[in-house]
Amino acid sequence: MGSKKALAENISKNMYDLHMTQAKYAKEIGIPLTTLSYVVSGKNSISLTTLDKIAYGTGIDPWELIKS
Repeated sequence: MGSKKALAENISKNMYDLHMTQAKYAKEIGIPLTTLSYVVSGKNSISLTTLDKIAYGTGIDPWELIKS
């Protein structure tokens, strides 16, 4: 599995576990909803800066977010 797909699945699982919509999740971690939508689609790449923002906002280490 590629890192984009792993990231999409890990974030989707985290949102599911927290019972959050994409809009609420994006707001909580401090990124635009459109960026989160790109990530969850698994089709687009993100910058390391954005990965760090997501990791910081979720409290999950960046490497765990892209781990299969």
